[in-house]
Amino acid sequence: MSKEKSLGQYFTPTNVAQLMTDLISDGSKERRILEPSAGKGIFLEILVKMGYRNLSGIEIDPLIANQSAFSLHVGNFFDFPITEKFDIVIGNPPYVRWKNLSPDQRQYLSSSSFWHKRMSGLTDILQPFIFKSVDHLKPGGELIFITPMFWMQTLHAEPLRRFLLDNGSIEIVINFHESRIFPKVNLNLIIIKYRKSKQDQFLKVINYWQKGQLKAEIIRHIRRLILESSSWNQNSQNEGNLEFFETHQPLNSQPWRLLPLNVEEELAKFEESCYFSPDLNINGLNVRLSNIYSADDLKVLDYPKTSCKELKLDKKTYFIAPQKVQLTKFISKGKKERFFPPPRSIKVGDVVEIGNGMVSGLDKAFRLKANLHLTDKEVQLIIPVVKAKAVRRYYAKFLTDYFLIKPGVIQSEKILKRDFPSLYKQLEPFKNALENRYQYNREIPYWEWVFIRNYNLMKEADSLICVPCKDRFDKRGHLRFALCKQGIFATQDVTVLVKLSWVKESSEYISAFLNSKEVFNWVINKGLIRGGVAEFSEEPLKNIPFRLINWESSIERQIHQEVKSLVQKIQQNKVEDENKVSKVNSLISQLLRQ
Repeated sequence: MSKEKSLGQYFTPTNVAQLMTDLISDGSKERRILEPSAGKGIFLEILVKMGYRNLSGIEIDPLIANQSAFSLHVGNFFDFPITEKFDIVIGNPPYVRWKNLSPDQRQYLSSSSFWHKRMSGLTDILQPFIFKSVDHLKPGGELIFITPMFWMQTLHAEPLRRFLLDNGSIEIVINFHESRIFPKVNLNLIIIKYRKSKQDQFLKVINYWQKGQLKAEIIRHIRRLILESSSWNQNSQNEGNLEFFETHQPLNSQPWRLLPLNVEEELAKFEESCYFSPDLNINGLNVRLSNIYSADDLKVLDYPKTSCKELKLDKKTYFIAPQKVQLTKFISKGKKERFFPPPRSIKVGDVVEIGNGMVSGLDKAFRLKANLHLTDKEVQLIIPVVKAKAVRRYYAKFLTDYFLIKPGVIQSEKILKRDFPSLYKQLEPFKNALENRYQYNREIPYWEWVFIRNYNLMKEADSLICVPCKDRFDKRGHLRFALCKQGIFATQDVTVLVKLSWVKESSEYISAFLNSKEVFNWVINKGLIRGGVAEFSEEPLKNIPFRLINWESSIERQIHQEVKSLVQKIQQNKVEDENKVSKVNSLISQLLRQ
């Protein structure tokens, strides 16, 4: 394995390192500075030229040629004594996924009770690097790192975000999005400046939206913006492909969305427009959906599940907080504010069941070839599948035939060859590759799919709403949620949504709402986005706000009916009729203003 993968060795360009050293606050040149993954010594060389002398550099790889005039300590940063404290920690920490860590590194992190309390098994080497770097800071000390952005938004990095908020404040985030800084690295990278002290001040955000190699003039432009940051405000300002603004410190450890104040206000209005919910009888209690909470909601509210009554609605678990008990929420400077449980937006996860598509393990082996002469038995195994490339707004452009042999249906290869000759003939060339698929801790015959998850959900559904698991939206400017009829299945590049039994709204309306410009705006700002790609697994989908219909309102009933009729026409014609799409969007906007 290359050192890039095993050690995360991607050396920082000099102009980027210079930008980062320029973020150090003015002060004594005698302050103590640590570079915990020194590499070739680029940061140390720049710091020496800036007049700093009290420097420490650590590098794990003894074979890297130190290009600085400063001698490095060769060793593992995790073995560095925690008693050593610094005014500044700066650098480019390694990003290595768990599967690429050396056995010694995995053993070290797995066996340490200190790290076990802080991180999940999904972690990578970056997160413990950040934890330990902050531990080495003196009170008021500064952390300046260039890292991938993912830890700001992924669920398994929640403990790291909580730790950072509990111990300090963010001062600057520079987000390079899809711009490339390191050769052959297509990661969304950020530079972050963090201070180990709680502060009320706004944090400063710079977004650079241009794809391609990062150019020197952009670095100079960013440096100038930072020097002139006293003139920034909380609404988005733009100079070319650079956007800059001030925004609030994150309120909690949920995924961080650093947005201009005007965008936050617009999204808050959309979320508030989704507060409406009918009274429902759940377990004999008459409750409003907006006044009961998922486990995730309670986590955001910082309220224990043990103090709530548990409710079940269509197999989903909710909690109702005692109305006379106040909740506690953390506000600035570690203070606490007591308040009664607020209503919440209804979300997509309240009204649909979400499922990932089935996994074959080798799609081309099970995709039905043309001109096969199938027996009656073989015909029974054919299923129509919607693929991500076929998904359009409101409809699937085409379906692809696959054959699916469920577990236990065919007991042996002899039976497969005898009773299903055409399928055997198609599978036989792929036998070796199929036998080497990931086996999910069981022995899977090569003629079976490896994981037919959510098969029954799709088979029994009256209709499916399908969305690509990963959807590049930036050039298209809209999302793709297709409504598919009964009897259609999805494979692993598609996520499906199935309306729950208590929901009166039609699947046409649900798909229309998800395709609306308001949802698009919410997703690109608060969804799970990597570069120009939206990720639609269960977690990001279930959190999209959703507007239920007030069936007592004749206006809302009429809007629902018109939307349903328009979507049905788009489906019948299998054409993205912009006139009809525009009418649907206008009707959804009208509904949200009610």
